[in-house]
Amino acid sequence: MNRSLALLILGFSVLFLSCDRDFSDPGGDEMARFNAWIQVNNIPADTKKSSGLYFVTQTPGTGISPQTGDWVLYSYTEKTLDGLVWLSDNSSIVRQYDRFDKNYHYTPVFTKYYVKSYPATISGYSREMLKGVFEGLGYMKEGEKATLYIPFTLAYGSRSASNGLGYQSLIYELELLKVIKDPRAYEQSLIDSYIAQNYPGLQPINDSIYYVQLAPPTADTVTLAKDSIAYVYYKGMFLDGFVFDTNIDSVAKRLGRQFSSNDSLKVTIGGRETIKGFSQALINMKKGEWGRAIIPSFCGYDSIGTNNIPPFTPLIFDIYFSSKGKVTSKPK
Repeated sequence: MNRSLALLILGFSVLFLSCDRDFSDPGGDEMARFNAWIQVNNIPADTKKSSGLYFVTQTPGTGISPQTGDWVLYSYTEKTLDGLVWLSDNSSIVRQYDRFDKNYHYTPVFTKYYVKSYPATISGYSREMLKGVFEGLGYMKEGEKATLYIPFTLAYGSRSASNGLGYQSLIYELELLKVIKDPRAYEQSLIDSYIAQNYPGLQPINDSIYYVQLAPPTADTVTLAKDSIAYVYYKGMFLDGFVFDTNIDSVAKRLGRQFSSNDSLKVTIGGRETIKGFSQALINMKKGEWGRAIIPSFCGYDSIGTNNIPPFTPLIFDIYFSSKGKVTSKPK
């Protein structure tokens, strides 16, 4: 084969392979789709921010706007451009779209107004703060309702594996319910309101938790002290009654949910198996007693929270002191 023929064959091969490659641009395609959607739906051009977010006030607010470091309480509904509801704090709305999760606590989001990177996990909610939502909240005042039209770059970006919303522009219906400067004081106001409504005049024990006897003990002589071992059954709830954990089988069956265990929980008083407030309640109980402990976050998960418990969140535990265990002697 001569040199010129070989070069000609190589040229055709490169051309064929080049034509076979995929030069798709999902990001560019989605931005074109978003801009076209904005135009077709007559979203006013003057509602566009420099970031590309469109912010439209529906009901003006009269309170303050959040500043970095504040805490915010807000309601939301997240939709795709075709109107499909993906997420919401309103259980009635997600039921309509067959996206209801009986294990999720549908309640307004309470979170710190501060994010370093986006999307960022919101502690306690299994949800994420989007850059566009964070920006939108900053334009709002307490009591305000607004619609945000968020390009994919301010939403979940190109990520698609976890939630199917990569390269998806979104619509957010937001309502800024409250801006909180002091989350500890706000939490105490929630506890005070709960106590006033359900147990007027009840005073805390040890200047911390509140305790209510639900059923008397069966053995007046069996009590607990530090390092004692107790076996208990419990139901953990938020102030609105949503059960976030239990080891009581009948409760789980009634809710139609599964929890981590249906065996009694072994608790060492003062140990690390449970939060501090749980142990404090047990010390005041006797064998066979049912009690309800209302526990502020500083005796629980404090300012950190967990995957399903937000920071600065008071908890309620209904506890049954089943039996007292034996303490194993420590080696000398």
